[in-house]
Amino acid sequence: MSPSNHEEHRRHTLERALKEIRGVDLEGQAQKGGFTCESLADKRYRVTIPAFGESLEIILPQGDITLPSHIDSFSLRVLALRYIKLSCGVPVSGEWIAYRDLPGGRFYAATLMPTVEQPLAQAYGMNRGLLGEVARGLGGEEAPYGDEAYVFHPYPRTPILVVLHWGDDEFAPDSRVLFDRCCSHYLNTDDLKILATQLAAFLLKGTGRAVQDENLLWMVE
Repeated sequence: MSPSNHEEHRRHTLERALKEIRGVDLEGQAQKGGFTCESLADKRYRVTIPAFGESLEIILPQGDITLPSHIDSFSLRVLALRYIKLSCGVPVSGEWIAYRDLPGGRFYAATLMPTVEQPLAQAYGMNRGLLGEVARGLGGEEAPYGDEAYVFHPYPRTPILVVLHWGDDEFAPDSRVLFDRCCSHYLNTDDLKILATQLAAFLLKGTGRAVQDENLLWMVE
């Protein structure tokens, strides 16, 4: 796809996502999705969604979106609009499930290992403590699993858990990406794969592995 066609595709995708939330009760969705909605002048609204320990802000209906530069991405912008649309009030369950256990996830589950889990294991599995340094910059919260584990909140009710098992002279490092069971109520299964891929891209970028970061970003943009 040429650069101009790529930009046109992105523009249409964003416009389509904005169109899908026109007419929705933004204040009601905010209560269901754990974000805030402030009424402004001229029938505008400011929606503020916690994202990776920061805030994603959207001015509606025009659709101006701002994020801190270190988490700014096209996929995070589009998925935020879908998150607004689908927010339904289902609470976070605390139950972690694999991608294959999400609705319809079994067919594409095998793709998560080579594109997300293996790159993370290779980047962090022989660098003890590095995951924590990078994770905290993305709002990651330490969790009691594996050798290192962190829970990330791309949006308030889409928690993703990254579990790392360190490697040594005998065993290769390993990582697993898990989703809170509630996630599928807020984004569809394909979107959750994109969200996990975006998280992996952020984590790999934090290690300076630019090539792997670019290889992942083409998948989410």
